[in-house]
Amino acid sequence: MAATAQKNPPTVAASKPLRAQAEQQISAFLANKPGVVARLCAALAERDVNIQAMTVMDTVDIGTMRMVVDKMDVAREALNSAGAAYVEVPVIAIPIPNEEGGFARIAGILAAANINIEYFYATSVPGTDYSLGIFRVSDHQAALELDFNGTAKRRG
Repeated sequence: MAATAQKNPPTVAASKPLRAQAEQQISAFLANKPGVVARLCAALAERDVNIQAMTVMDTVDIGTMRMVVDKMDVAREALNSAGAAYVEVPVIAIPIPNEEGGFARIAGILAAANINIEYFYATSVPGTDYSLGIFRVSDHQAALELDFNGTAKRRG
C-alpha cells in the first residue's frame, strides 16, 4: 500500500502579518470598440498615472474597465478630460502567495469570517513570491482587520 503525501497549507512568515489594504478602484464604462481601452490608458500614461491592477470585461455594447491606480486625483482629471464615464468603488488589495493553494487560503479566511467575495481579479508573474489580488467584498472593514497569514477561523 503506497503512502499518500499530505501537503501542508502554504504559510508566510508569521513575523509580518499579511493584511489587506484599502484601495479605491475606478470603474470606467467604455464603448466596446477597438482602440477605446488604448486611448484611456494613454490618457492616464500622459499624466504619469501608473495602472497597478486592471481588468476589462465586456457586454454586447459596453465594456467595464476596473483599475487601481497610483495617483487617484490625477487619474480623475485625466478621465474627466477624456470624457470617460466612471465611478469609484472601495476595494481591498491582498498580496496572494504565488504558490499552490495561495488563493484558496485567502478565500477560506474571508469565507470563515463570513465575508463574501463579490468579485476579484489578479495575476501573477512566474518566479515571484506574490500576486496582487483586488477584491470587492461584502464587508470591507472586517476584511481589512483580518490576518491572512493564518488559517481560516469561523467568525461568530
